[in-house]
Amino acid sequence: MTAPRVAVLFAVVALSAALAWLSWPRPDTLIRVTRGGVAMVTDAYGQTAPLGDTVYVRGGGARRTIRVVNDDTVNHQLAMFSIPAGEQTEYTVPPGTFGGACSAHPISKHLTFIIR
Repeated sequence: MTAPRVAVLFAVVALSAALAWLSWPRPDTLIRVTRGGVAMVTDAYGQTAPLGDTVYVRGGGARRTIRVVNDDTVNHQLAMFSIPAGEQTEYTVPPGTFGGACSAHPISKHLTFIIR
């Protein structure tokens, strides 16, 4: 192969990979509860942080998707979401502010979702 053909082939492969990554269905927010009950939040941009008292969910469209993955051996309650041990569930929610009890918060025991 000549150098121009290799460059074109590389450009096509790179463009295909970028389009697949951008169009792949993923939630606006991912919450993963690890063994031991420690929860981490990942936003739509791939930024991961410990679960705080308030989770801001941003995204496009009229509704937001929140995926909760429970890798722990016990059931967890995260405000309005109840997730069995070892399970994963996706929730579609409208904009608003929601709160409730949280088993992944050892001190405050409360979690608020602000969905924009």
